Amino acid sequence: METLNKLYQRNKELDHIFISKYQEKEPRYFEKNCIEFLVEFGEFVNETKCFKYWTIKKPKMEDVYEELADCITMILTMYYVLDLELDSLKEHHTSSDVLEIINYIYSQGTKLMKDINEDLVKDLLSNLFYLAELLNLDKEEIYKTLSYKQDKVEERLNSDY
Repeated sequence: METLNKLYQRNKELDHIFISKYQEKEPRYFEKNCIEFLVEFGEFVNETKCFKYWTIKKPKMEDVYEELADCITMILTMYYVLDLELDSLKEHHTSSDVLEIINYIYSQGTKLMKDINEDLVKDLLSNLFYLAELLNLDKEEIYKTLSYKQDKVEERLNSDY
C-alpha cells in the first residue's frame, strides 16, 4: 500500500498540472474521464486475451501491464478530483470468476457516469487490483509500469502534446 500511495501522490501532482491546463475548457471533465476509464479497461481486457477462447496467442505481458496502468491512472485521477485519500483498498467482489469480475467492473464504471460517488470509485480500484490478482499479475510489475506511465505523462505535460 505504501508504494501505491507514493504513486498516488505523484499522480496527484500530475493531475493538478493536467487539470489546470484542460479542465476549464472542459465542463464535463469527470464524465469524459469515466469514458476514458471504460475504454482503457476494454483495452486491458483485450490485451489479457482471457476471454478469447478461439486464439492460441499468448498475451504480450508488457502491453497487459501498460493497459492496466492506464486504468489505474484514470481511477487515481478520480480519487484526486473527488479529494479522496488512498488509505486502504475497499473489500472486493467475492467471486473468483474472471469474466464475472470484468462484467462487474464494466457495470460499476458505467454507473459512475450518472452517479459520481466515492464508493464507486473505491470499488473500481479494489476490484481492478483483484482482477489483476486473479490474472496472476505481479504487483511490483504493476507499480513499475505505473511509474513508467507517469514518466510519460509528465513528459507529455512538459511538451505540446
